[in-house]
Amino acid sequence: MPIQKTLKDLKLSLVGAHSESLNQALEKRGYSTNLLPTTHFPKKKQIKDSDIIIGTYFQSAWPWFVIGKLCRKKTICHWVGSDSVLSVQNWKRKLQTKIFTKFVDSHISVSTRIKEELDKIGIESTVLFHGSDIETEEISMPEKLGVLVYFIEGREKLYGVDRVIEISKEVQDVDFYFVGHFDSTNYKEKYNQSNLHFLGYINISEIWSKISVIVRMTEHDGFPKIIVEAYSKGRYVIHNYPLPGVILCKSNKEVVSELKKLQISKTANKKGIELFNEQFRYDKFLEKLEQICLSLFNK
Repeated sequence: MPIQKTLKDLKLSLVGAHSESLNQALEKRGYSTNLLPTTHFPKKKQIKDSDIIIGTYFQSAWPWFVIGKLCRKKTICHWVGSDSVLSVQNWKRKLQTKIFTKFVDSHISVSTRIKEELDKIGIESTVLFHGSDIETEEISMPEKLGVLVYFIEGREKLYGVDRVIEISKEVQDVDFYFVGHFDSTNYKEKYNQSNLHFLGYINISEIWSKISVIVRMTEHDGFPKIIVEAYSKGRYVIHNYPLPGVILCKSNKEVVSELKKLQISKTANKKGIELFNEQFRYDKFLEKLEQICLSLFNK
């Protein structure tokens, strides 16, 4: 196949986590794309005209990598975090990873942390932070400090929900807004503090005006898109892992201390906006993605 000049000369097939939002962003910019279903029984006809298959989240995408290579397509796996954990959990996962990563031409990791984890299991990858198809937005900081907490129902331990609840008891004059789960009723009954608000699965754009800072005290993380979005809105991020731009806090006591400082300052995170413009704008994501994709045809 001749070397293509730009990524727009190629047909991209997308599958897995975040593929729908990536597809929308690429289509809007004139790229040729195709959304694939998550399935263990992929069909060749769905990738007949494709040049590259990009799978985000290995456990969802591996069947497409296999059929893709059998059809002589290029394949890229974008590791986002929990998939790297799953790949070392037990012998079945390890075997699955060892076998099916052979059908991947190039690996992308969403953060340096994920790259380091993949290195340990013999997978070489290129770091490519999430591109968020958003612009910076000036939203006034709320008068009362508001904390955004994201978690998925059934995975409370991974997202450190109990740790955040303990933190909230120390700063009951701070509002905590929990999002990402579907059933709010059970949580409202279990945690009946007046400063806890379980909003369920909502469009986060609806509540940025109430949010001052995101708190993530997770057992494991890649580089969540919500952090990038927080920077674009001038919001702060407290995290227990040293990702770019975060306020690093390892203990609950440190989090409480930082929240009290933010209560006093009430100023927007201007450095976060600068970081977003320097590193996380969508054109920068696309530029690196294009380099990775086109490099496959130079090998």
